[in-house]
Amino acid sequence: MEDSDTSDLPKVVGWEKNERGKLGPRFVNLIDSLDPTRLAESAVDLNLKLMRWRLLPNLDLETVSRARCLLLGAGTLGCNVARCLLGWGVRTITLVDSGRVSYSNPVRQTLFVFDDCRSEPGGRPKAEAAAEALRRIFPGVKAEGVSLTIPMPGHAVPESAQQQTRQDVEKLASLVSAHDVVFLLLDTRESRWLPTVMAAANNKASKA
Repeated sequence: MEDSDTSDLPKVVGWEKNERGKLGPRFVNLIDSLDPTRLAESAVDLNLKLMRWRLLPNLDLETVSRARCLLLGAGTLGCNVARCLLGWGVRTITLVDSGRVSYSNPVRQTLFVFDDCRSEPGGRPKAEAAAEALRRIFPGVKAEGVSLTIPMPGHAVPESAQQQTRQDVEKLASLVSAHDVVFLLLDTRESRWLPTVMAAANNKASKA
């Protein structure tokens, strides 16, 4: 059998040009279609875009999603406000509370369950449990819980607690400075006084 002349045949390989313009394998990124967290984020974003299209054409969803929200109080108000913020696409939420989850809380405060009352002596810290619940509901949220006590006018601070109180005030000031919106969801007007002053001093939006 005579050798055939292949000099006139085009030189080909089994590769197509990739995104860099070179011959080689092509890769397809399927993470947006297979990763449950990405699927949840996509579904939430689509729902918000539909809401904007139908009801609020001027709603700036990007600004809302970038807003860093500080929730002072993780009780009935704090839990429900946090859930509403998730529904509106907010991705950064910090909850502050000094209390622990008691047996009367889960039926009224939607981020807690019965196990939160008994998993630790006296119950889990509310801020920590609420932040963890938000992450379970929507893994795409950056939720943090901070346990600290907010000093109140007319409430004396014993000498033994003064150092801790100073640390709490410094931490609170740092949190207010690092967030865009402060929600005053505490039980009393006295407890809202110091955060209100801090928010005003930092030119932050505060909502009671």
